[in-house]
Amino acid sequence: MHRLVITCAVVGIVFSALGIVVRLLYRKAENRMAELLLSIALFGIMWQVFVHLLILTRQIVDFPNLYNKGIPLYYLVAPAFYYFVRIKLRQEQRLPRYWYLHLLPFFFGVIDVLPYVFLDYSEKVAFLERLVFDTRLGYQHAYGFIPQHTHYILRLSLAVCYLIAQWAMLFTTDSTDSSVRPTTLRAKYLLTALYTLFIAFQIGMFFNIVFNRTQAGYILTDFDQLVWLSVLYVLLSCWICFQPLFQRTK
Repeated sequence: MHRLVITCAVVGIVFSALGIVVRLLYRKAENRMAELLLSIALFGIMWQVFVHLLILTRQIVDFPNLYNKGIPLYYLVAPAFYYFVRIKLRQEQRLPRYWYLHLLPFFFGVIDVLPYVFLDYSEKVAFLERLVFDTRLGYQHAYGFIPQHTHYILRLSLAVCYLIAQWAMLFTTDSTDSSVRPTTLRAKYLLTALYTLFIAFQIGMFFNIVFNRTQAGYILTDFDQLVWLSVLYVLLSCWICFQPLFQRTK
């Protein structure tokens, strides 16, 4: 039943890894900061998909130390996308002042994963053996300093805020006499649209869980919802991987 989802996830992970290599190794030096930010964003999504794939296939039990390590990284995805687009549109050479304030949620996530990190190995395995059969435990467990669903709320809320700012920046650039090439602007529109849909589907799943708590475990593994997320992930990975081949660098 989940074969298509698993196939799309694996294909997306392959293109993500290839895209990161292409962006970091084969782009010109003046684009290094922007490409690094895009690679961070893509790696964050890739890790999220990888861990969910392990849960879906129940392989996470064999790798208990990988679970929840991506929480800090997930907070970096939205700001990394935003600043990638900003650097490209404004042709900036460095991040603005006080950029490190955007890392506060990251450190918040690092602190919250510590209780799970210091669990006994056997306790981690026992927890994950329950998790693969009841995925609700992913946001109901107590191995953190705060309720785990808070991370979903905060991360998705921040993503929406960054996306609003990102869309506003695109519209402003499009409506002014900007020196940005039309091909560059269209590429950033497409990237932002794909990421917006990716976040929108996650928000939809979250609200489904909130209003249908008794079926939350089913919703988190529902094929009809996961397949759309998987397809969007493949499209996003393909764009990041192959877009440099269709656009000449400045």
